[in-house]
This record gives sequence, structure tokens and C-alpha cells, in this order.
Amino acid sequence: MAGHHDQNPFSQEDDINPFSKLQNKRNELQAKEAELNRRDEILRRKEDALQRSGAVIEHKNWPTFYPLVRHDIPGDIPVHLQRIQYVAYATLLGVLITLGWNLLMSIALFTSNIVGRYIFFSIVYFLLGPPGAFYFWYRPLYRAFKSNNGMNFGCFFFNYTYHIVFFAFAAIGPRILFAGFHFAGILNAVDLWNGHKGLAVMSLIGSILFAFEVILSVWVMRQVYRQFRNSGQKHSIDIAL
Repeated sequence: MAGHHDQNPFSQEDDINPFSKLQNKRNELQAKEAELNRRDEILRRKEDALQRSGAVIEHKNWPTFYPLVRHDIPGDIPVHLQRIQYVAYATLLGVLITLGWNLLMSIALFTSNIVGRYIFFSIVYFLLGPPGAFYFWYRPLYRAFKSNNGMNFGCFFFNYTYHIVFFAFAAIGPRILFAGFHFAGILNAVDLWNGHKGLAVMSLIGSILFAFEVILSVWVMRQVYRQFRNSGQKHSIDIAL
């Protein structure tokens, strides 16, 4: 009996008291909030220190739906170069549009049981082409115009030349490299015209898109080269003085 009376019926109050559990949960949330506030304060102090030191903090804003890099032509690029940069940006978007249409053309060929084994290449072009264009020639041009860096200019010229050659090849769609059916070129439109006019029209539209991309790209290449040459002459004059 003595042992029975020694048991305290309220010894497990914390386990059965819902208010105690709520209090513990609130304490945990307050501790987490305090930790987050502390980290935010540390980050703010670091940003303030960088700004006082003259360092530029690049806030990522592009693409808008999932920002990965900073892209601010009016804020980063000199006024006299902004037009060229905007057209170069248009050719970057053109890569996405033309390769997207090219993929639709390949899917149409596949569903029509004409030829489907080359759809793999069209998928690869569409998935790798736009990000490759951004990192291999658009971003170097952006940095070259922003900082007038010769290495970035060289990277742009090398990769943009390949870009122009690739799209010129695609606009024609020659009967080499897997019969050319992984490109919506003009020669494909000619071959498809007799028995598949709808597909021929799709291929013709693709060829026009490829050709327009080439024309814009050649204009950008010429303008960038002119600016690069002029900037080189300016540096030579400054060194001579």
C-alpha cells in the first residue's frame, strides 16, 4: 500500500498536458526564428562591407522564372553598344525558337512514318543548343562589352562563327549527315513537296527561321568586330600618348 501511495498521479503531467507541448513547440519556433534573424544580420553586414569596399554585388535576375545570372543591358552595357547587345540577345532567343521548330518538324516526320530515327539529334540540339549558346558566345559578348576584355571577345568570335556555320548548314539541310532529316532545311522541303505538302511547308518555315537567324548573326558579328577593332585602335592611341 505504501508503495502504491508513493506514486504521483501528476508525475507525467508533461506527457498528458497539451499546453506544455504547445509551449515547447513555441520555444522551438522562436529559437529557429532567432537563428534565421542572426544569419540575415550576418549576411547584411557582409553585403554592407562589400559595398563600402567598392565591390559590385550582382543580383541574379535572369531568367525571370528561375534567376540564374545577372542580365541588365541598360545597367551594364554602354549606351553605344546596347543596340548590338539587344540584337545578339534576339539571336539567342532565335536559337530557342528555331531549334524548337526544328524539333516539331522532326516529331511530325516521326509521326508520319516517313523517317524517325533522326529525332534523337533534334532533341539533343533543342536541349543543348540554347544553354550552349548562352554560355559559349552570348555571355562572353556581354562580358566583353561590359569590361572591354579581349579574351571574352576572342571567345565570342570563335564560338559565334561556329554558330553561324551550324545554322547556315541547317537552313540548307544538305543530303549528308544522316540524310539531313534532322534539320528543317530547304532541301527537305523540296523532297517532301510532292507527297507531303504540309510537312514541306513546315520544313520551309524552318529553313526561313534558320536563314533569318544567320542574317541577324552575321550583322552582329560585323558590328562586334567593328567595335573590337575601334577599341583596339583607341587603346593603341592611349598607349602612344
